[in-house]
Amino acid sequence: MIRSESVDDLVERFYTVVKLPHDPFAKAFLNRCRSHTVKADGRFYKYFQSGSGPTVLLVHGLNTNLGSMVPIAEDLLDQGYRVVLFDVPPHGEALGSTGDPAEIRSLLRALYDRLPDLHAVICHSMGGLWALTAWQAGVNVRAVVSVSAPVAKRFLIEKFAEVNALDDDRVRELTGEIERRFGGTVWEEYSALRAVRDLDVPGLVIHGTADDYVPPTHAEQLHAGWRQSTVRLVEGAGHFDIVEAPGVRKIISAYLRSL
Repeated sequence: MIRSESVDDLVERFYTVVKLPHDPFAKAFLNRCRSHTVKADGRFYKYFQSGSGPTVLLVHGLNTNLGSMVPIAEDLLDQGYRVVLFDVPPHGEALGSTGDPAEIRSLLRALYDRLPDLHAVICHSMGGLWALTAWQAGVNVRAVVSVSAPVAKRFLIEKFAEVNALDDDRVRELTGEIERRFGGTVWEEYSALRAVRDLDVPGLVIHGTADDYVPPTHAEQLHAGWRQSTVRLVEGAGHFDIVEAPGVRKIISAYLRSL
């Protein structure tokens, strides 16, 4: 890292998203879906829906796109569910290059309003943090399945500092500027651990024992703070391959059938 990098540039890099296009598998799946739009804070966003029956909203993680949730969506369609997927801005085909947490929260809340009587929300990685911290009174859903989610936005600062070899002074500059832009309560607002303490919805917390990006201890903390949750640690599963593991999809399916 270049020491002369301004704090504005540092924040920009922190929020910059790796934009990955939809692969052929995802495109083939979307070709079988109906496309819809939802309005949030004056902007229009696209989401995709397929199937009939109980509705399940799927939320992908950081630096990927809705395609990462297609294997789970395919299984759910085979079992008679309706699935809803979307690119979290600015991932995939969504506009922009930097992720605004307030924009993501606003979009998720608009989707919660648009999709009444949700059977479940299934989220992976940062998708879990986004989905849980966007929760508000009146969301009608029977359960949430959180896969490999970090417990707080603070964790991303730690990972970013580690990858970029930031010293303590630079970390303080980064966190201070984020607080200036998003408010001093930003860390509480984007804490999944804080969100689940007030969440009156059952949850299933899944995490791989071989996750070298978000340690399995995050699952244990989330479960401990979530009164109506159960936890399943999947032996040998990593952070990204877990959503494609047939065993994990079976765990999710069995859980949804039990609701």
